[in-house]
Amino acid sequence: MDNLRAHKVAGVEQMLEAARVRVIYLSPYSLDFNPIEHLWWQLKSLVKKFAPTTEEALKAILNLDLMLVSEKHLRNYFTHCCYCTS
Repeated sequence: MDNLRAHKVAGVEQMLEAARVRVIYLSPYSLDFNPIEHLWWQLKSLVKKFAPTTEEALKAILNLDLMLVSEKHLRNYFTHCCYCTS
């Protein structure tokens, strides 16, 4: 897990451990090991490519990109970060 403050509020770690999830925090600024960063990079590249000039256009681009993200994309994000995806 990254070191986002919201992930460290009371109860989050206990809730994950109760669900038998082992919590391992990433070192600060370890973007290459955080799968969500790959999605952010993809979203940012589309915004740069299309350069929306209105809030509505920005929302349309982001919504389209999120609709096109497949399970395969998500698995690739995790694989690229050296997480087991099988």
